Amino acid sequence: MLLRAVDVLDIYVEPFIHSGFRLPNQPYSYYYRSLFSLHNETLSVWIHLLGTFILIQQIYQHIIYLSNESYSSVIYIYIIYNCIGACIMLLCSAQAHLLHSRTVADHIRSFYLDYFGINFYGITSGIVLRRFSHKQINMNIKIAKESISNDEPYYLILGLLSLYSLSIACFCKTFYRRPYPFSHKFLQCSGVLTVYFYQIWPVLKNLFSNFIFYSNENELFESEQKALYWHLIQFSSFILSGLIFVGRIPERFCPGSFDLFGQSHHAFHLTIFLMAYSQTNAVFEDMRSKTTNITDLNYFKDILYTIIILILQLLTVSLWFRISRPTIEQRYEVELKKQL
Repeated sequence: MLLRAVDVLDIYVEPFIHSGFRLPNQPYSYYYRSLFSLHNETLSVWIHLLGTFILIQQIYQHIIYLSNESYSSVIYIYIIYNCIGACIMLLCSAQAHLLHSRTVADHIRSFYLDYFGINFYGITSGIVLRRFSHKQINMNIKIAKESISNDEPYYLILGLLSLYSLSIACFCKTFYRRPYPFSHKFLQCSGVLTVYFYQIWPVLKNLFSNFIFYSNENELFESEQKALYWHLIQFSSFILSGLIFVGRIPERFCPGSFDLFGQSHHAFHLTIFLMAYSQTNAVFEDMRSKTTNITDLNYFKDILYTIIILILQLLTVSLWFRISRPTIEQRYEVELKKQL
């Protein structure tokens, strides 16, 4: 049995989606079983679940390829590290769409974990881009070592931006109610955009200098060319995902017609997966073209920093959940009593 938008709390309803909602207040087993039934969240969940399997298969192929070459085992650590960040992002999003319509508390908890997954991936992708993609063409070893020893400011700013992005997303969930005003979208997107552009800017400079202002003086290795093409795809996918997320196309023009298939959030999930897939390929090609000694990379420092930010992000989520739950449940107190 599926419900209409008017039969559920507006916090569960996306704009222009009129039907296909699952029953609220059911056992968790009901929502897990709904993985294998058709409703308006089915494709959103499965796109990211399947995307996770594809990313795992992707890194397996990368490791097999590198095992036939004389690469340091440190590279394998970074390949797995990058995949873990991407998979956490996809799985956190999948669980949010699977469980968010059970109760108001589950909705808040699920989407706060979704926001955590996005910003945790912002940290892991930012680190691997710093290690392998933030470089000048034909960088020599001396410059590379100086860059490695000057990581602290980059790490600090990246961590602070990720905590800002996470906090602003939780703030928007707490203090805005549907229908959301433009300021909600602006604030929500500002955090993610800031984190992304901070980590991708050096790569964009390489893209512009080699593809748009190309000169014969900048000769690239084959792996460097492939890396830049994959970076271009990941950047294009990210921009497209943002436009889809904000535009709500096509359901904006035919409300109720794309409830189960073809709504913008399905396309949004596809472009997010494509961004993660392309970023992984781009970093892999950057690893292959790296001219410095890989053993100079302090992966222990990167992992320790990631754990520290992970703890801070989870504490941020826990704090915001304590603030949000009573605030939002009080907002829906009348509607919740009617459901009992």
